[in-house]
Amino acid sequence: MLTIRMNESAAAALQPLRLTAALSAADLHDELRAKLSQGVVESEGALIFAAHHRSDSPTAAIARMGWPDLTHYECQVNSFHLEDYAPVEVAVLEDGQPQINHADQVGLLRLGLSVADAVRSLVRAHTSRTAIRCIISANDTNGVFRFHRIRCGEQWGVHDLDQYRSEMAVTVDDQP
Repeated sequence: MLTIRMNESAAAALQPLRLTAALSAADLHDELRAKLSQGVVESEGALIFAAHHRSDSPTAAIARMGWPDLTHYECQVNSFHLEDYAPVEVAVLEDGQPQINHADQVGLLRLGLSVADAVRSLVRAHTSRTAIRCIISANDTNGVFRFHRIRCGEQWGVHDLDQYRSEMAVTVDDQP
């Protein structure tokens, strides 16, 4: 079952929500398409982009970084900036802070939805019975995509997406 949730600012920006408006795999940036084409791997129960797989184990990384669980590990390892793979303008303010206009932020959300669709397919091909959550956010400085396996008792961030007031936030859950 596919469930898409979003906070009010993302819902307003994406309305009417048309998943067909997301990019096709052929329209993705070459480097992003290459990252996704490597698939996902599993290590100690964690699902990881193969392109992001590290030599140390999830257990070692969790201990070293102080993350509380595998969900936090996956969200850190599977995280990347969407603006690195999108034709958006990132202005740099005098103080060095990046600035992305609202229209480009919406574009980043749409790109994130396309990546979520691709990740759902990758995970289904790897292990068809795994529930995952993709988390997409965009604000005036960046856009981020991450995903994790859905586990009982573990959660990344807050459940009420409207608590994220300074960014647009979307979650895509795929529960077979």
